[in-house]
Amino acid sequence: MTMRIMVVEDDALIALDIVSLLEDMGHLVVAEAADACTAYELAEGDRPDVALVDIRLARNTDGGKLAQKLYDLLGVRSLFVSGSITEDFRTQMAGINPVGFLGKPVTRRTLGDALRGVTQH
Repeated sequence: MTMRIMVVEDDALIALDIVSLLEDMGHLVVAEAADACTAYELAEGDRPDVALVDIRLARNTDGGKLAQKLYDLLGVRSLFVSGSITEDFRTQMAGINPVGFLGKPVTRRTLGDALRGVTQH
């Protein structure tokens, strides 16, 4: 199943890698952003099926708060992709029904497995 995905990542090389993996898997990347404010505006305009969200973003913005807003206001679920996922963070985000949590670096297999969770809910 092809999904419309937004990538929210402040490291340009990591974002490029993730976009390439997603496109190779047949998904459509509808938006890319490095900070939470830009990401939300893009999601409002072209609602993705899922957002891949880093926790620490550009302009000192917070991926957790972005994911909460995306879910509460737009119904968009997030897959967190970060090197700084803690148990506390997982607990804080449980209420927004996240797709999952992936550590970096992301591989085609881990990304594919995580995204299968979107289609099964």
